[in-house]
Amino acid sequence: MRSTHSGVLAAVAALAFSATAFGQQAQAPAAPAPAPAPPAAAKDAFVPDVVKVPGLHVVTLAMKGSYLQHPEALQRLGGYLAGKGIAPAGPPFGRYFSDPSVGEANLVWEVGFPVAEGVKVDDPYMIQDLPETLAAVYVHKGPMEEIGKSWEHLVQWVMSSGYQPVGPAMQVFKGDLTSAPEMELRFPISR
Repeated sequence: MRSTHSGVLAAVAALAFSATAFGQQAQAPAAPAPAPAPPAAAKDAFVPDVVKVPGLHVVTLAMKGSYLQHPEALQRLGGYLAGKGIAPAGPPFGRYFSDPSVGEANLVWEVGFPVAEGVKVDDPYMIQDLPETLAAVYVHKGPMEEIGKSWEHLVQWVMSSGYQPVGPAMQVFKGDLTSAPEMELRFPISR
């Protein structure tokens, strides 16, 4: 069981690093940031919610390789859905399965959208039912360049609060990713 937890934590760490790089590539240079808060205050302020995340009926596109492919993967999936006349039933997301020790070229992850029951898709797209799960949830608001810090804080909080990771990390893309990004970070957990 310990290797599973280590693998999930390592995957989240790789995601945090790659998400930061993804944000740097996808964003225009940011304006100078205000002076940062003292580290102790920032750490004390980080308290995610622990919630039951409802199950989702989703369409996904499996990916392999760098997380920097997010924009293209989401465009590909969104374009496919639009071409089939399928309206997403919620915001897009990514789920992350790999331990970073596999190397960037071998990272396994997926992007997806919630969809209505009864939707049919063709390969390489897949319909999945994600089960209801208990998750530590934190909403990151702000530049993508800073999302890695939010993932790090979330992992630290989960481990120091007596929870165990029980599944792939998930990131829900909300808001306008270029001007007002909002990312809901979900980490499935149990006691």
